[in-house]
Amino acid sequence: MCKKKILLIFGFGYTAKFLSEKLSQENWKVFCTTRSSEKFEEVKTTKAFPVLFNDEKKLESIFNQDLYVLSTVPPKTGKDPVITNYEHLLKNNSDRIKWIGYLSTTSVYGDKKGNWVTEDSLLEPNIERSIFRIQAEDSWIRMGESELIKTMIFRLAGIYGPGRNLIDRFRKNEKVYIVDKPGHLFNRIHVKDIVGAIEVAMTSDTKARIFNLSDDLPATQLDVAQFAANLLEIDCPQTVSVDSELLSEMAKSFFQEEKKVSNLKLKKELGYKLSFPSFKDGLREIYREFKES
Repeated sequence: MCKKKILLIFGFGYTAKFLSEKLSQENWKVFCTTRSSEKFEEVKTTKAFPVLFNDEKKLESIFNQDLYVLSTVPPKTGKDPVITNYEHLLKNNSDRIKWIGYLSTTSVYGDKKGNWVTEDSLLEPNIERSIFRIQAEDSWIRMGESELIKTMIFRLAGIYGPGRNLIDRFRKNEKVYIVDKPGHLFNRIHVKDIVGAIEVAMTSDTKARIFNLSDDLPATQLDVAQFAANLLEIDCPQTVSVDSELLSEMAKSFFQEEKKVSNLKLKKELGYKLSFPSFKDGLREIYREFKES
């Protein structure tokens, strides 16, 4: 039997959970960091091994092996927490690190007035958290260059999937505010396609460093809500304007910028074929699983 590859994931959020479940069933041994030991049992349900983020001794023992590293941790006040705390481990063990990945966001492009963006488009965000993301991306790229470690940045569109979608929210009668802003398009990406693309990327020969992870069909929030409601054969919830007081400031911020995100590099350079090319494919799968459960 082949020796298992080792993946260390910093952070255990939504995407990390699905990635851990997938790779732990294959020839991988996966470690995931968390800020609290209360999450250990949840990590273990994915067959991954939990590690406290501040347990430097345990992390040193993991870095003492050949491994792959993925950071899903968002920046805080312009600083990347992983590099801030563990730059020394990354540098001291650079000869053992086979690959580094960092999950970023397509919000780094800023407002493009609805035009298409590629990985080479100018980054000009006005939102602070997106500016911090660019700084974090730069930190990881510089790390890879200085230590000669293959490093990839994944800019994620809006993430959805099992447990995080409008079908589940409608079924649970959650209060959902659907913004009706005609023509304001967003790309999305199914979590299983994020996992699939990362799995391909870790062993790819490509020299490309940055990939957009997005679907083929940018759409309005109302388009998606109506499609989900139609699958469930219910009425679409009442819509609100983007200026509604019912929306949080975070929700409003997503409508301050508009762009369509190209995934051609993902498909042509990385050779990844989307399992869910549009939100329609993804929601149909989620609906099918709900009906079969």
